[in-house]
Amino acid sequence: MYDIDMSTIHVFLTVMDTRSVTLAAELLGSSGASVSRALNKMRERFNDPLFIRTKHGLEPTAVALNITPNLSRALASMQQAISTSGSVSQDDRRRIRIKLCASPVMEFYLLQALQAQQYNFRHVTLLTETHDGDLSKDISRLRARKIDLSLTPQKYADWTIANEPVMEVRPVVLCRKGHPRIGPGFTMAQLEQEEYLSSTMWPSLFADNEVLNPRNKMPIYSSTSLLNLMLLAATSDSILLCSAHFARPFARLMEVQVLEMPESHAVGTIYAHYHKSRSAEPHIMELVDYLRRYAADQDVLPQGR
Repeated sequence: MYDIDMSTIHVFLTVMDTRSVTLAAELLGSSGASVSRALNKMRERFNDPLFIRTKHGLEPTAVALNITPNLSRALASMQQAISTSGSVSQDDRRRIRIKLCASPVMEFYLLQALQAQQYNFRHVTLLTETHDGDLSKDISRLRARKIDLSLTPQKYADWTIANEPVMEVRPVVLCRKGHPRIGPGFTMAQLEQEEYLSSTMWPSLFADNEVLNPRNKMPIYSSTSLLNLMLLAATSDSILLCSAHFARPFARLMEVQVLEMPESHAVGTIYAHYHKSRSAEPHIMELVDYLRRYAADQDVLPQGR
């Protein structure tokens, strides 16, 4: 009977995530032979093949699926115990790195949230990649641990990925101060006559066709960059429909007005996505909590903006 240690369990869980010995070896910085040896130890210990090779990759057996939640929790508990018991000098030598994937405006909002709440950056390094809108790639990267946390307005239909609601978002109108037609108390009829800008990164966040396009009028400009659209709205007579959470910080930097919609419309939700096996990692959960608290504090639109 073979004993199994933390490293063997880690290998098994990585193969469960990737369904590939080759990819697991790449993520672990190991060789395929080392991963195979670790899997053989697990097979001997549980008297089960654990994975069946198919044309779509390795498919876990019923035993593998049954033992994964307990092993995942056990490994996370051990890693947390080791992390919290380390000395200060060890913590100083090895900063924790958290890799994020977010749109540029979400990244800007996140950093504002952390700075406003005096987040402790001394032991954590945040690395951010710009999200390109490819949801399937995002899920694959989360499963393979190539990114630690992703922030999008979509729920992911994958059993290994957590969908943690961070904030509810609602549309507001952003336009330049001194706009000749749009100001406080504007009507929907006035809004329908305006030339508008449209964000294409997350088209499902707001149904702008229902709000601004009642007669099939096309936007004069669309972009995946909400920051660029905000700048265009600030320097022209075009208007932009965007989230109140994102518009308000921008209004502190540029001469724009943020106006509430005259009629209520459905809100969207921004989710934090991470691999479920990482739910016991305090730094990831702390980051999500900081963002959620800041969003709740900023949830009232100031009068006159």
